[in-house]
Amino acid sequence: MNGLLRRPWVIAAALCVLATAAIAITAPDVLRAWRHSSPAAPGSLAPKLASLSDQQLAELLPKPGDFPVTWTVSDIKELSDTFGYFRYHVSDEGLGFSPVECFGVVGVASTGAFDAAEVFGHDPADPPEVADRRDIRLMVGREFDPTGFDAFTGLVSRCLRFSSAAVGSYEVRILEDSHSADGRRRFRYSVITTIGGEPDATRTDYYSYARTSGLILSGTASTGHQQPFDALFDSTLSRISNR
Repeated sequence: MNGLLRRPWVIAAALCVLATAAIAITAPDVLRAWRHSSPAAPGSLAPKLASLSDQQLAELLPKPGDFPVTWTVSDIKELSDTFGYFRYHVSDEGLGFSPVECFGVVGVASTGAFDAAEVFGHDPADPPEVADRRDIRLMVGREFDPTGFDAFTGLVSRCLRFSSAAVGSYEVRILEDSHSADGRRRFRYSVITTIGGEPDATRTDYYSYARTSGLILSGTASTGHQQPFDALFDSTLSRISNR
């Protein structure tokens, strides 16, 4: 009985660790950046759709009405109009990942893009211990490193099974790795997390990435939200492709 009573707290603690990992992996150490001119200005530093302003890129993301009607939806517009280079910290922040490089697989790791805008939604049906969870999250960023996407997919392919001393074990399943004739790249995978000490306490998170038109579209979804996530991601990618 005590084990059953403790289980929600164990899972909640593990989810907090995962959230910390996701935040840590997305905190860039900026090395160089430039403000680029408007899309119509000559000599823009950013190519293709990366020359759009943050506000214009934010318009490509889903609107609150695109999410399920009962959800709480928020957005973040950086409004920095930044295009440049930065690097990510490799440390797993003491979470005990093995191999340590696989830390990036459970966050939103570097794909060679600088995020410009973000939208995320929360499902009110979530249990209280994850009341602040971002159940679906989409981001659009300007690609600055053309090798970054391949490096990221290579990382995921090397990390199909790994573990964390703070959480438990992880199993990665690659759902899609496709290339289109117009140069667009899609990459999707899921991560099944088994909470340490709780054999039946598992969750599945979903990750989706697309590289097109000088942009990287990325997103995540929590357990039970794959279908609306895929629909939102696909419609956003279609908007970008038709821009």
